[in-house]
Amino acid sequence: MTGVVLITGAANGMGAATAQHLARAGYTVEGCDLVPGPAHATVDVRDTESVNAWVEEMAARHGRIDAVVTFAAYGVVGSVEETGPDEAAALFDANVLGTHRVLRAALPIMRAQGGGRAIVVSSGAGAIAEPYGGWYSATKAAVERIGEAMRMEAAGFGIAVSVLAPGWTVTPIIESAVRVAAPLPEYDADRRAVLERVSGYLADGQPAAAVAEKVQAILETKRPRQTYLCGNDVRLSFWTRRLVPARVYERLVRDYYGL
Repeated sequence: MTGVVLITGAANGMGAATAQHLARAGYTVEGCDLVPGPAHATVDVRDTESVNAWVEEMAARHGRIDAVVTFAAYGVVGSVEETGPDEAAALFDANVLGTHRVLRAALPIMRAQGGGRAIVVSSGAGAIAEPYGGWYSATKAAVERIGEAMRMEAAGFGIAVSVLAPGWTVTPIIESAVRVAAPLPEYDADRRAVLERVSGYLADGQPAAAVAEKVQAILETKRPRQTYLCGNDVRLSFWTRRLVPARVYERLVRDYYGL
């Protein structure tokens, strides 16, 4: 398919790469991001009115919306204990409810036109709890379940919903992540060690273009699957968790993060 695709989180990283890739492939791409830029609209996915206005404007401009891809999200660096309730709530508001706002705005348009596609972007962190990024992992697990539920609910209207879980990808997510406001000294050494490991994994990760290519493949397949993994690391983690005993798996993860 080619058509009109809305992409959130389009200012940089995977969102920007996907917007550029799909535009080159002949799609009509409309992006948005909280960060202003010349190639996309400035939209805060935490603001329901802003999201609704943007989606409605895009539908009016093009006469339809064929697909939505939800990249907009950010991370919080800190242990579960260190992260305050307000910090966790703000993260869920952006990553989970922000995804929901965009999907909820687009679905009536897709229903009315008789079909469409949605790609809910998760992360390898949604399947494997990331130490000192546990709340981010929780948001990505949440959007996976939302995507799976919506897939069943929307199928009768000709709307195909898929979850996309990229592995380590070269993006500025660490640089843009929020650090907890009240870090505890008891966690300092482990937090630094994990952050160093994560930064290295990201630097050595797949290019954002690989995710963009996967998005195009999902949009163009006749029968999209429920879940897509993008990256050798996330595929290895996915199958390791299912094939090895829980205690062995936990030890492997702890070693992987240097704990």
